[in-house]
Amino acid sequence: MLYLRSTLTFLVLLVVVPGMDAQAGQMFEWGFSGPQSVSTSLPSCRTFPIAVDNLSTHGIPPFYMMAFAVGGSPITSFIGTNPSNLAWTVRHPIGTRLLLGVVDSRGNSGGVDAPLYTVIEGATTQCIPPAVVAAPFNVTANVTDVLTTCQPWGLTIRGGTPPYNLTLAALNAPEMTNVTLGPNDTVFTYINRAEPATQMIASVSDLNGRWATGSPLVRTQGSSNVSCPGLASSGSSAPIAQSGNESRARNPPISHATIGVIAGATAGALLLFGLVTWAMRRRQRFRTRRSQAKRTDILLSPFETWPAGLQTAIPPSSSAAVLRIHASDRGPVILITPTAEMRTSPTSIAVSPFQTSPIDIQPPSPEPHLVSRTLPRKHSQANSLAPSANSRTSRTPSPTASPAVVVRELPPPYAPPRLHDYQV
Repeated sequence: MLYLRSTLTFLVLLVVVPGMDAQAGQMFEWGFSGPQSVSTSLPSCRTFPIAVDNLSTHGIPPFYMMAFAVGGSPITSFIGTNPSNLAWTVRHPIGTRLLLGVVDSRGNSGGVDAPLYTVIEGATTQCIPPAVVAAPFNVTANVTDVLTTCQPWGLTIRGGTPPYNLTLAALNAPEMTNVTLGPNDTVFTYINRAEPATQMIASVSDLNGRWATGSPLVRTQGSSNVSCPGLASSGSSAPIAQSGNESRARNPPISHATIGVIAGATAGALLLFGLVTWAMRRRQRFRTRRSQAKRTDILLSPFETWPAGLQTAIPPSSSAAVLRIHASDRGPVILITPTAEMRTSPTSIAVSPFQTSPIDIQPPSPEPHLVSRTLPRKHSQANSLAPSANSRTSRTPSPTASPAVVVRELPPPYAPPRLHDYQV
C-alpha cells in the first residue's frame, strides 16, 4: 500500500490563553493511497482510500476527515474505524480549495497534508449536499493576504450561538490548534507564530457544532523565530480596526519614485506657467510702447504772453475758427484767431497749463477782422494797443489790416469777463 506521509516541518506553538489547546502532539500520520497520492485535483464525488501509519500509536478509532474550505465552511466526514481501510468521498462544490487533516475519536491529530487541493468536476455531483438556508453565521479577518511573523491576526465572528470554538490549521502542520473563546467573545486576535512560507486557515464552530462560513486563508512570511516575546493571543468583544496587508492593499504607500514624478511634474508646470506669464507681459509691454509711439499726444506748453498794453497783429488770411479761452477770475482774457499754419500744422494745438475753462471752437466769422469792444474799468481808461516796429507783428507783415488779439488786464479785484462783451 502506497500512501503519502505528511512531512513534519511545521509547528504551531501553544500560547498561554485560557481554553486554547493543541492536540497532544502528532499521534499518527496519514496519506492518500493509490494514484491520488501525486495529484492535487480532487474529482467531485470520488472516493479515495486513506492509510494511517503509527508514530506512537495508530490513533483511537473512529477516524474523521476535516476538510477546511477556503472562504467556505469545513466539512467533518466519518472515514472508518480500521486504520488500514479508511476512505473519504469528496463532497465539496466544484472549484473549492481544501486543506485536509485527519483526527481520531479523541481529537488527536494525524497532521494536515502538505498540498492545497482543488475540487474539480467528476463523473457526478449527486453527492454534493445542497446549500442550507440558515441564519447568517460567518467569520472575517482583518488580513486576508500575507501575515508576517508575530503580526496580530484579527478574527471577527458574527452570528451563531456562543461560546465559539476556533480552529487554526496550516499546510504540512503536524497538528491543529483549537481555541475556546469566552461566553461573550466575538473577536479573537491571534499572534502569528506559524512558520513562514506556508498557508494557514481559520475556521469557527458554535455551541451547536455548526461551522461558520467565510474561513479566511493567509500566506505566512517573515522570521523563523516565532517566540514573539511580550505578545499573547486574546479574545474580546471589542471590534478590531482594519490593519495589516489588507489595509496596506487598500491604501498602498506612495513610493519614492511616485513622489519624484509628482515633484518633477509640479516643478515643470510652475516653470511653464512662469515662462508663459513672462512672455505675455513682455508682449503686452511691446504693444503698449508701439501704440504710444503711434499716438499723437496733446502737447502742453505755456502760452507766450506779452506785457499789458501790447497789441499783436494776426494775418487776415487766416479764416480759421475763433479759439476762445476763458481765463479764471484772476487772469487776463485772451482771444486768439489761429492762422492757416496753425490749422495745417501736424502738431497739436498748444494749450496753456494754467487753470482755464473749457476751450470752445466756433465756426469762422464772416467779418474779416477781429473787433474789440472797450470794457469798462474803475480806475483807468481802455488803452488801445497799436502795432509797433519792434513788436511780434513784424513776423507776419501784411499791407492790410489784420485781425488783432486784444489783451486787457484788469486791476484787482478782478472782475470775471463775460463772453458777450466780445464780438468777432
